Amino acid sequence: MTAFYADLLELCGFEPEEMKKDTRRIETVFQRLELGPEDMKRAESWVKENHDVTLSGVRKILGLWLKELFDLVLAKDEGKKIVYYGFPTIAGPAAVIASSSEDVYCACPDAILCYTMGQIFNKLTPILEAGEENGLPPGHSLCSLQQIRVGGMVKGIIPVADMVTTSSYNCDMGSKADELLHQKYGHPTIYVDGSMDSQWGEWPNYLRERVDLLGDQLEKVFAGAEKFLGVKITEEARRKAASRSRELHSALRELVELMREADPQPLSIVDLEVARRLSSGSASERIMVEGPKAISILSQEVGDRITKGIGVVAKGSPRVIILMAHFSDPSIMRMMEGCGLSIPTTAHTLFASTIMKETTLISGEGLAIEQLKRGPFHSAYGEVKPFAEAAKKFNVDGVIWNYLYNCRPLAILSHLMKQYIEREHGIPVLALEMDMYDSRSYSASALQTRVETFAELLRSKKAA
Repeated sequence: MTAFYADLLELCGFEPEEMKKDTRRIETVFQRLELGPEDMKRAESWVKENHDVTLSGVRKILGLWLKELFDLVLAKDEGKKIVYYGFPTIAGPAAVIASSSEDVYCACPDAILCYTMGQIFNKLTPILEAGEENGLPPGHSLCSLQQIRVGGMVKGIIPVADMVTTSSYNCDMGSKADELLHQKYGHPTIYVDGSMDSQWGEWPNYLRERVDLLGDQLEKVFAGAEKFLGVKITEEARRKAASRSRELHSALRELVELMREADPQPLSIVDLEVARRLSSGSASERIMVEGPKAISILSQEVGDRITKGIGVVAKGSPRVIILMAHFSDPSIMRMMEGCGLSIPTTAHTLFASTIMKETTLISGEGLAIEQLKRGPFHSAYGEVKPFAEAAKKFNVDGVIWNYLYNCRPLAILSHLMKQYIEREHGIPVLALEMDMYDSRSYSASALQTRVETFAELLRSKKAA
């Protein structure tokens, strides 16, 4: 008798022998997630509607997300020591810790739940509601990503961590939510402090004192791993993590470069972002080793499409760059493409593809320098200037700054970004308020009118 989940897993790149080997694990996880036969049928339709499963690379990447979900849910059962990190945060320390011991599982559970329970099963709402009912109520501009973390723990979907690391200076709400979880579950939390203070125009320069502060704070994460997990952080682990991270980001860089000049756009931004988020969703060996292989397969398929002139939008469509794609609801990005917009990349994907080129050893100081050079962890100007440069580099016709209304680091820049890019580069900008993790209030249909109007403006300007 065929398992009720077999068709969906096959759609997501699973081989029959993989399903047979992991039957017990798969069925245990689906039971905890309360996913049955009808959920699988709905998921199949959702995946086919929003992901290009004709591409082997897309199927394999979706399968990696599901395998990561299985590993996350069962981590405690399988004797792993668990480290969680949030988003946004500097994930380098997690990669080192994961490379230090096979008995440690390091991941961002919030992102994993978004890319599985949202992108694949379209069933994130019960988890969000559980978070709202347990300390992060609706109507208070609280981060929905944190509601997902809380809801996942309250519902017993994700296990309690043995250690948590979080940024307390870029995203203050993440550290506050982790404090709530610490009070409820007692796990130790390492807060990475820093400074976003700088003069306008200072980036890409920075004070040496900022490197010293942030570097010391990141090294504090390694010290916490030794204290709370009993894991020895060695030079070998630092080099191994750097090597793995370089390989993953190199594969992503190849895919981004293919998208940069292609017309028509050969791959939906939905599937580009599903690939990109592997680098921030987990630091596990599975992602670090299998991720580059899956992305490389996708790059080959995208290259073939470019050669054949196959696109997901019409050739010559207005090109736009956006901040980042929706984590959990692919229908929103599909709506933007349906409005006739070509979205070759996002700012976050472009930034991620430029890091880890030369790093041979991950240290607190090295990570601090890398992050300050990138910009978003530097200052407001460090977010605005690289985004504007990315828009110019990709030769776009417009920019959509799709910011989270409940995220202070992004909402603060919502109209400043628009003013700067329009003044300095003459590129039209749509400041689009939305929620990148929860689409209950900001659905595709709710956002469509503004996006359609912007798309028409860009078409008129392009034709003039």
